Amino acid sequence: MARIKTDQEIKKIKKACEIGDLAFEYILGKLMEGITEKEAAKLIRDFFKRNNAGISFRPIVAFGKSASEVHHKPTNLKLKKNHGFIMIDLGAKLEGYCSDMTRTVFFGKTSTKQKKIYQTVVTAQQKSMNLIQSSIKNNRTINGRQADEAARIYIIEQGFPNIPHTLGHGIGRKVHEGFRLGPKSKTILRTGMVFTIEPGIYLRGFGGVRIEDTFLLGDNKLESLTKSNRSLIEL
Repeated sequence: MARIKTDQEIKKIKKACEIGDLAFEYILGKLMEGITEKEAAKLIRDFFKRNNAGISFRPIVAFGKSASEVHHKPTNLKLKKNHGFIMIDLGAKLEGYCSDMTRTVFFGKTSTKQKKIYQTVVTAQQKSMNLIQSSIKNNRTINGRQADEAARIYIIEQGFPNIPHTLGHGIGRKVHEGFRLGPKSKTILRTGMVFTIEPGIYLRGFGGVRIEDTFLLGDNKLESLTKSNRSLIEL
């Protein structure tokens, strides 16, 4: 039953997501040449603290090739013009409930290859979203494996490596809570569930892109609780 959130729980998760969106907007303005991954991660933590929120996990900030690491630990690497990829994974914790969101932006102009990677991840996420939305609208059951497969197969068809993690996870009092959207998931997605959808492409020695949002499965509607821009951003 903990997988199905009450109205009060949903309100709290929405508030955490709102603060997460504000933190992302804030950190974009701080990403300048010379800042380190550690400094950027600290700025995110400090922003949450100033807004009376905690963190649902330690923020991930990865520059350049480091964006190819799924769970990169921020280092003293300084942002430089040739780094390109900047992956930011952050989550707020407010009134005991979590948010989770990842965006990948670019420092400078993107190459054709970087644009293709980014658009492939955006489309993969949208394919999973469309399948879930279509299923609930037409009263068809859908499980975590099917939602995962919609994004995973598309990424492979575009010539990129298989996603090295599940497509998503439940979220609530814990940032990873209850169930997964993955190749082995038999969990039926039901009204009141809150979960992430986070496809990614990771190319060792080059960089990577992950786009993650927190979603609520409502009555006949899949709602993204994280609202930050999904368009390609060049700083």
